[in-house]
Amino acid sequence: MKKVKQINLLQTKERLKQQKTISHLIQVQSEADRCLKVSNDLEELARDKAEEKQVGNAYAFQANRQLVQKLMEQREILLNRQEFLEQEKLATSIKIGRSKAKNDVLEKRKIKEKVTDARNKNSKIEESNFVSGKR
Repeated sequence: MKKVKQINLLQTKERLKQQKTISHLIQVQSEADRCLKVSNDLEELARDKAEEKQVGNAYAFQANRQLVQKLMEQREILLNRQEFLEQEKLATSIKIGRSKAKNDVLEKRKIKEKVTDARNKNSKIEESNFVSGKR
């Protein structure tokens, strides 16, 4: 019975770890969604600025060009961030899979220990019945 309790504690620990990993995955997913939205907004803004036809003077044209360049740099940074977040999601998903596999192994071990405990208990009962039957 002691081993079964230990296995239960290990399972509880693994479930908590799994929940923490799942919440991390949800956070990473929401951050990736925000990055995608901002990236799309930056691209649209850059496209609008690039398509502007009215140019008051050379300074305004140069300022618009610099603005478009900065927007594209920020978009590139966000794309790198999205790539990192995708890798993070993949790693987290693998971690969740390992955790589930470990939990399955612990469940099988717990069942095996319960069966072993039941057999030992039955053999002790049979032995005590045999000994009391001889008297």
